[in-house]
Amino acid sequence: MSTYQKRNEDTRIWILEDNIGDLMLLQEMLVDLNFKSKNIRSFSKLNDFQQAIKLDSPDVLLLDLFLPGSQGLDTLTAIKLSDFYCPIIVLSGLADMETALQSVKQGAQDYLIKDEMNEEMINKMINYAIERFANINEIRKSEEKYKLLFRSIPVAVVMLDENDTVLEMNDASRQLLSCHDSDLGRSFRSFFAVNTLNEEDMNAIKSGDPRLIKVEDENGKIKYIEFASAQSEMRTGNRRLVTLLDRTETIENQINKNRIIHETLDDERERFSKELHDGLAQYLVVLNLQLEMIKGIDSAVDKGIEKSLETLNTSIKMVRSISYNLSPPEMEKGLFAALRSFFGRIHRVNGVEFNIEIADDIDLLDLSFLDEYSLFRIIQEFTNNSLKYSECSAVTCEVSLYKKHLRIHVQDNGTGFDMDTVQKGLGLKNMSQRAFAAGFKFELNSKPGSGTQMVLLSETTFDH
Repeated sequence: MSTYQKRNEDTRIWILEDNIGDLMLLQEMLVDLNFKSKNIRSFSKLNDFQQAIKLDSPDVLLLDLFLPGSQGLDTLTAIKLSDFYCPIIVLSGLADMETALQSVKQGAQDYLIKDEMNEEMINKMINYAIERFANINEIRKSEEKYKLLFRSIPVAVVMLDENDTVLEMNDASRQLLSCHDSDLGRSFRSFFAVNTLNEEDMNAIKSGDPRLIKVEDENGKIKYIEFASAQSEMRTGNRRLVTLLDRTETIENQINKNRIIHETLDDERERFSKELHDGLAQYLVVLNLQLEMIKGIDSAVDKGIEKSLETLNTSIKMVRSISYNLSPPEMEKGLFAALRSFFGRIHRVNGVEFNIEIADDIDLLDLSFLDEYSLFRIIQEFTNNSLKYSECSAVTCEVSLYKKHLRIHVQDNGTGFDMDTVQKGLGLKNMSQRAFAAGFKFELNSKPGSGTQMVLLSETTFDH
């Protein structure tokens, strides 16, 4: 006796078949296969079967889809709606082959052609169906555990397919993105305002490296979200799990902290500038006048006085220059006026050509809500570094609109440097922090022999 036939002794089979001839043939074959008569139960009507399953259930059901009062796939649907949960083998005639195939697609384990059935085929089909059903059941349980775990993760996680379509979202992601189950099937990018996630952002997310992105949700609320992802190969295709960490509170606190720091520094610079201009500079001017007054007393002394006056005048110019750089008065007229004045004042300093190009439509923009002072300081820091270190002969600043974003591009034609090996000093850190606090993306690029360029791009858009 085979292993299957030994196991058949305890297998319970129900048959839903209204053709008495087919039913008797099936019962005879099953008994020959060591299925016990007491475990074989037959029904000719769907209603009788539905009443029976309220109290008991078999290990496998042999089902004829065409019964009195129920035809074709409607029979299978009615059985599945009755909370029936066991493997189903459809009994089919050759004329009903297409219906049998459709039933397998809708959950039946297999189908059996009545005119071709024999004991060996029935034995294998019943036992294989039971095993496959058990395996599918284990997979289903595993998937349910996975979904339960997935939904309960405290970190927001979204599952995407290869086309960035959202397949699953856990409770944390629903709360973060203010969405519901009905939003499944949408593009991941559609959960954010237009142009919030560009191709560069999506490629960075797909790379798996954490990326902090300032986004705007569909309600217009600004959030700072750190994205990271991992690729997963599943039986249903490649999947990507994307984690979303809400860093909004942390970033806003940091922005406010940086703003307070820079405002404090700027206030101190302005105070110090006034002290230099109104205090030290005035004392130097008085000293200059006093030296002028004692000239002519002695020719030998006059020579010393002339040298002292030269040094004093140089000192006065230096003090005024420092005072100006600390707090340029042109800033009262706005960023662009201050930049034009600044580039005009340092033009040809140390033989370097300083040029600024501001697009015609830029002057009409309302910049009152921007931190213009920080932007001025960033540009000033870059030009000072170019003068000190780059050995350049020209520095150019271009201000324009790029896709409704204010774009400031400054570059020199100096020696450049290796971005990977250069030590990032306090100046570069200050420039980056100022840009971040001012709501601008900061990008610095340089290569040995190719000069250095800086791009500031506003996160806010402008309309004419």
